[in-house]
Amino acid sequence: MSTDFSRNARTSLDREYAYMAYGMIAGAVPGIVAGFVVAAFVGHAAMWLSVLGGIGIVLGLVTGILLHRRRHASAGTADPLERGAAPE
Repeated sequence: MSTDFSRNARTSLDREYAYMAYGMIAGAVPGIVAGFVVAAFVGHAAMWLSVLGGIGIVLGLVTGILLHRRRHASAGTADPLERGAAPE
């Protein structure tokens, strides 16, 4: 296993994890902002931030997975780096 973490993600699984991470961040930010807005009028800031932030994270995670699957399926070509066995 390569331990060089400075290189770009190469395998489909690495790219899927990147999509999931970006999706969770993209979902958390609006969720937290919405939590602040709701808490300004209702109160209980910690509760609303955690609830709406968590919902945003889950929605972002699912969206990231779906985007990766759609783009991976539309590519239609197999990734040459994802062979079943090591090259001889």
